[in-house]
Amino acid sequence: MKLSKVIAVFIAAVISVGIFTACKKEEGLQSDSTYLEKVNHYSFWENTADTAIPQYNTYNHIHSFLDECEIKDGTAYAPNGKIRKVLFLGFDGMRADALPYVLADENNADSVAYNSVTNVSAFKRMQQTGGIYLAYCGGETGTDTEQITSTSASWTSHFTGVWGSKHGIKTNDDSKNMDYKTFMLEYAEKGLNSSLAFDWDQYLDVNVKEEVKYVIENNLPMVFCDTDREEAEKLEKTRAETIELYNFVASENPSDSAPYDTGMRDYVLDRIKKGDDVITAIFHNIDTAGHTYGFGISTEYKGAVLNCDMYANSILNAIEEREKNYNEEWLIVFANDHGGLGTGHGEQTLEERTTWLASNIPFDEKYYSIGYNGFNVK
Repeated sequence: MKLSKVIAVFIAAVISVGIFTACKKEEGLQSDSTYLEKVNHYSFWENTADTAIPQYNTYNHIHSFLDECEIKDGTAYAPNGKIRKVLFLGFDGMRADALPYVLADENNADSVAYNSVTNVSAFKRMQQTGGIYLAYCGGETGTDTEQITSTSASWTSHFTGVWGSKHGIKTNDDSKNMDYKTFMLEYAEKGLNSSLAFDWDQYLDVNVKEEVKYVIENNLPMVFCDTDREEAEKLEKTRAETIELYNFVASENPSDSAPYDTGMRDYVLDRIKKGDDVITAIFHNIDTAGHTYGFGISTEYKGAVLNCDMYANSILNAIEEREKNYNEEWLIVFANDHGGLGTGHGEQTLEERTTWLASNIPFDEKYYSIGYNGFNVK
């Protein structure tokens, strides 16, 4: 077995163990009651903790951008005649207090944002053109919308515009219903070329399996990709229901870099080159570092954040070239799904619930909340 495959297996095992034990409280671990106050003090936010954006409003932000368009012959034409496209880039497990690693915080003299200083920071570019926002995950605490602060429920809320009480995923073992479709699928139904890439098989084989089936059955212009999966002749130790579903999300050209975030970067660059209109992709190794070494406290975690910021910067370069040469204008959204505490996540602590959003086009203030838990319970 190639070394890269051994590492990939190890990473998958780490993710599996980390995510599926995320809801278990680590013995002796204490939440910091001042965490939100500390994060709120950062200088780069466009909003405050009291107006933190519920993560489901990513969906509405994207709809606001694309629904102004006339979609004709598989192309979204804006009122100004430009072709509109969307990139949603996820940074799995990147806590809100990791942003000062890559963004200068004027309120903290000891903060050194290395990527910003060396001008390879995608987050700095997003800040300059749009904004960086405090947000939250986990539903509305104490209501029927409360959901675990983990991968499946959180990403799906970003994608569908509702909490898990409506889209059907409250834990990592749930499957999303078809009452609330992801924005990628909605625009594929309108004829736009869409894609979703993640190298966590659980999300594709369990959480959004009904959408995978729907795309196959209706021959829609949407691609799902588990970037480190190769096609298989038989099913062994997988949660995919059929070999067809397993292979449909396999990578066309798996590479040695597939288990790493460089592999996801290269996949996104390829989808941009192929002309996709709505691209969704998730970097996962920040979360892996958190589960292995500690969220927000380890050198390995910090390194993963710095690397993903640089990889995202390469993607922004490619989009900038598209906008110059192909009469395109892009909405770009960066987001995380949840925070973390110790080496886990899933509960309702401030470290786990507090999240962030970044966009090259400012979020409308109508998507802000009133009070940290929000006011528009969906």
